[in-house]
Amino acid sequence: MRSESNFRLTKFTRVLTSTLLVAVSLLSASDNSAADGPVDEAAVRRLVARLDVDRKSDRQAAETELIQLGPAVLSWLPEPQSLGSRSAAEAVKRVRMKLERVKAESAVDATRVTVGESQSVANVLSRVTRDTGNAVEFDALPMSILAKQLDWSERPTFWDVVDGVTRAGPVTWQFEKNPARLRLLSIRPRDPNGVSADEAVLAHEAVAVAQSQAFRVALKSVRSKIVVGEEAGQLARLEFDVACEPRLRPLFVTCASADLQVSGEAANKTKTDWLAFVPDTKLELSFGQGRRQLSLPFDFRIPAGERGATLSVSGQMHVLTAAGEEPLDFPAGAESRGMSRRRGGVKVSVRNWEVGNTANGPTVTVEALVEYDASGIAFESHRTWMLSNVAGLLGPQPTMLLPADAEVESQPNGSIRVQYRFENLPCAANELRFRYVAPTLLLDVPLTFKFPEIAWPDILRRP
Repeated sequence: MRSESNFRLTKFTRVLTSTLLVAVSLLSASDNSAADGPVDEAAVRRLVARLDVDRKSDRQAAETELIQLGPAVLSWLPEPQSLGSRSAAEAVKRVRMKLERVKAESAVDATRVTVGESQSVANVLSRVTRDTGNAVEFDALPMSILAKQLDWSERPTFWDVVDGVTRAGPVTWQFEKNPARLRLLSIRPRDPNGVSADEAVLAHEAVAVAQSQAFRVALKSVRSKIVVGEEAGQLARLEFDVACEPRLRPLFVTCASADLQVSGEAANKTKTDWLAFVPDTKLELSFGQGRRQLSLPFDFRIPAGERGATLSVSGQMHVLTAAGEEPLDFPAGAESRGMSRRRGGVKVSVRNWEVGNTANGPTVTVEALVEYDASGIAFESHRTWMLSNVAGLLGPQPTMLLPADAEVESQPNGSIRVQYRFENLPCAANELRFRYVAPTLLLDVPLTFKFPEIAWPDILRRP
């Protein structure tokens, strides 16, 4: 009998996997772009064959050429165990490892939208998902906003577009988890008392905003506080907000007060550095399951008697991010039983493949074991993401069949057992192959930001 906790996981995963259509379509688009690029399968196979020639210099040259072709090669690299020689197998492993890291590191760069002229909000938003891989929903915006013509740079970043739309009208945004996406919302007018029903989702509001790679770092507010027990002491609480593009999976953000620089400047240009209230403060906060946004508060002492003209804030924080999603494909039908696939730091093994029948027709049940080459607190958070990894069956058609039901169970050795049941099969069961898509690397992404010369009267006020 399943435990209550496993039952809850099953219910969660069933709802989750039934709503991953956007993620699957984006993964399919990514696969197609790799296959349709300048690197073709025949060229890769020729280079792989050269990894097994007699001359060492030729083998090394082939390995170098594969790496120089870039991450598009990953689609065509064979499984190492399928190669005849150990040296060729080891070379393929090295090539894959290097290219997976290149792909993962490029994944945390800011994505861009091709615009280049004055266009309506609707036209630009319709390109965002295709150009960036980020799912954005804007059906709740009125035509008065969607029809607005805005001037855009030639290739604005994802966050340039989002922030541009919020400036076009009373618009805010919020993240939604399953599938991961950003929803744009129209803000309702405030009532006579100055309270809006949308106050809880005014995610776009900030004193200042900066972009660092695929992340948006905002100074949400600066508010004064009285230090208890210090008659003349006063603090400024700086609340930072960090958000990432929906396609990414942030795990933890870390920031220390020593990594932040805050200074005030008077009208006569006299500059005063502010000291952290607790100099050795270091925050390490988890984004939690499915979140792409969180806030970090830091307190700084306001120098006695200071009421400057401007305030400047700069610094750095780090976000541990799961990146480099890779598909792990298995042979069609029952041939996949007992087979393992490895990508980066993750290994997936198919333990069982069964065909069954119900009143609705034939079914396929796949049981797999997922193991990561990692441990510790960061990995424990990462491992929970296995609940939202994409898995499905592929047949003659490019569309992935998602599971109708799923079970997840932790194993004593730290691995995860997953079992998926598929219904409404598009073809014969023995023509379907299993695909599991997972992030392969954990990257420490440094985010730098600078908010110079913020007008003092606009930011500092008593709560």
